[in-house]
Amino acid sequence: MAPTVESFLKIPADQLTPDAEQAFFSSLMTRNKTYKTTFQGRFAEINQYLHREIECGHLRVHHVLDIGISSGVSTLELYEDIHASDHAIDLVGTDILVHASLVRVFPGCRAMVDEEGFPLRFDVFGRGMAPWVRHSDYANGFFLIRKVVNLAFTKIARHILSIPEDGRAERVDLVTPRLLALKGIQILDDDIGQYNPDFCRRFDFIRVANVLNRGYFADATLDTMLRNISHYLSGPGSNLLVVRTHQDLVNHGTLFRVTEGGHFEVVERFGDGSEIENLVLRA
Repeated sequence: MAPTVESFLKIPADQLTPDAEQAFFSSLMTRNKTYKTTFQGRFAEINQYLHREIECGHLRVHHVLDIGISSGVSTLELYEDIHASDHAIDLVGTDILVHASLVRVFPGCRAMVDEEGFPLRFDVFGRGMAPWVRHSDYANGFFLIRKVVNLAFTKIARHILSIPEDGRAERVDLVTPRLLALKGIQILDDDIGQYNPDFCRRFDFIRVANVLNRGYFADATLDTMLRNISHYLSGPGSNLLVVRTHQDLVNHGTLFRVTEGGHFEVVERFGDGSEIENLVLRA
């Protein structure tokens, strides 16, 4: 069972277990129907390769952008693996949902909602509750209770958030506290589909994991995202890693490098390579 939002946020970073993180983050479904899933060591074999390339001087990682960090667990592991090479690193992690509001709607009851008021999780008298109806709810009749709680808590939370001086709401971070406890890491709300001028020519290495998938976006949208990313890379010699984890937990991705001519070339493939490799090469 997932912990309540309040109890999870009270766990000190040095006492947080992987199981507690996985139970909490995987219980959060965003407005685009995706979960903030988290798995320890998801990209271990790729990180080992990157570590070797860094040691050989083939990969620059002074300024790193990790796009689509979800819970931030894989970002933390990337940071730690690069640090293991005794390299200084300035890392920026982005996602469309890294902050939320925790709102006290009744005594002993809280609603966690995103910046637009979409419900993510409820705390109801010491028990955690998901906002969405599950199949089992129809068998036991609980769907009625869940719908009533959802409607009431969400309406009240949105009203409270519309009053800036109301003290019943607090901003919370939706990434692992272990990541937030480290120096040299910046976590930002950012939409990869919208160009961010603050990122222009800023990064030596960019990782995009489990985001640039044809199952999520049409090619035209992917082209726009890749065009933005190409402007974020610092120039010739900088690298882009695009990777996707399939349902069997096998990673398939491609490491690209920017050439002197400003185009992408393939450096290394993992598994079957990235499914959008052709789009990157023409970006």
